[in-house]
Amino acid sequence: MGTTQAAAPSSAKDYAEAGKPNVVFIFADDMGYGEVQALNPEWGKIPTPHLDKLVSAGMTFTDAHTTSSVCTPSRYGLLTGRYNWRTTLQSFVLGDGDDPLIAADRMTLGHLFREQGYYTAIIGKWHLGFTNVVPDELKGVARPKKTAARYVGPVPTGSQVPDGPITRGFDEFFGWHHARSMSSLIRGDTYIEEIDIVEVLPRQNREVSRYIDEKAADARAGKPFFLYVPISSPHSPIVPAPEWKGKGGLGDDYSDFIVQTDGFVGDVAAALERNGLTDNTILIFSADNGSSGNRSSSEKLGHRSHGHLSGAKASLLEGGHRVPFILRWPAKVEAGTVSNQLICLSDIMETFAEMFSVDLPDTAAEDSISFLPALYSQPVPEPVSRVDVVHHDKDGRFAIRQGDWKLLLLAPKGNKGENARMQLYNLKDDIGEKKNLIGDYPEKSEAMLELLQSYIENGRSTPGSMQENDADIDLWKLKTQKREKTSKKTK
Repeated sequence: MGTTQAAAPSSAKDYAEAGKPNVVFIFADDMGYGEVQALNPEWGKIPTPHLDKLVSAGMTFTDAHTTSSVCTPSRYGLLTGRYNWRTTLQSFVLGDGDDPLIAADRMTLGHLFREQGYYTAIIGKWHLGFTNVVPDELKGVARPKKTAARYVGPVPTGSQVPDGPITRGFDEFFGWHHARSMSSLIRGDTYIEEIDIVEVLPRQNREVSRYIDEKAADARAGKPFFLYVPISSPHSPIVPAPEWKGKGGLGDDYSDFIVQTDGFVGDVAAALERNGLTDNTILIFSADNGSSGNRSSSEKLGHRSHGHLSGAKASLLEGGHRVPFILRWPAKVEAGTVSNQLICLSDIMETFAEMFSVDLPDTAAEDSISFLPALYSQPVPEPVSRVDVVHHDKDGRFAIRQGDWKLLLLAPKGNKGENARMQLYNLKDDIGEKKNLIGDYPEKSEAMLELLQSYIENGRSTPGSMQENDADIDLWKLKTQKREKTSKKTK
């Protein structure tokens, strides 16, 4: 797989006038860079033939990152083009019944595509908060308890969701809020039924195929669709369907679940193919963060979910937030190409805005930078290319990447003294983040720290007018550290 040269369009406007592509974004849940076998040939022991085929047919970004190493915040960054830590959610994730994290007046990818004449839909996991409203006739009805087979939500079928995805730029929604209530399915703004957890991924698969089949005729006639598909796997509960048992090759449910996830991608590609939509559909596969790190049975057999990277889900290390990002677009993107351009999933918003020749307002996509030229194997011109990115972990701690350098605002284990609260690595020489250089380059770490502080103070990391963050930002997470110390003392 090598980098080849593809012909670039003369301008985004020329492209837009030629016909807008459909866009399908498959967003895996807790899937490390090394789970795609083609991206991890040395340590990837689980077969992923459909994802490997996607790699061969499209472009792979080797340096793609989520805005956070856990679920809710990384989804916020993807859909808004804004760093998640600018919100009121400063650590961890949302639960059932929490208020929407995306403000009602904030522009999302759904809004961007809808304004360009697209149908917009989400089929899958939302996990960005919404209100549950129980009708009077259902109040007081006892809810069944969660079981090993069913992870039911807090409200009965027939309850309403007045501020869910269809109020945040999407015409249609079929799915659930998050993994701990995934048995309770919602269509539009209403809870419609409860199913066993093992049925969730197959049901989602069928809904995606149905949607593509239904919209195909309109798509061929010039009314495209944007389909956001945040899937349930391979996040726990790890429940491969019976027909996938034993297919992973490692004798455990996790490897089987990865293979089922790969099969899901194959089914989406097949739905596009049978409807004649493959050529002018942008099909993207990525993930919300790295694998969870508890795949011990697979790891013992030589499989490495994160390949050559250190860390896992929830971590500031590369394995927590560097994710697979594969984009296939036969009409425009040369097959089998590779981009080493640094990108963040918050960049999706500005990339498509440039593709559509849309100027976004200063109040939208404050941390989004277009990588459109990279799709045509062209260098992204400075100063507009992404040269730095801010990372955030489960506990809300910060790191900042600038070029090859990465500064973690996190004390290394066992380290004491003046530099004990930070770590500095050169990823070009040390992708595994093993050699802490914090004591060797004080000017570099200080400059990077100042850059991070400026991004916080300005309310944005891109050119434009200053914006307000939604909450005060605790740069050093001193409150978090105090909570951790208190928790340890009370154990």
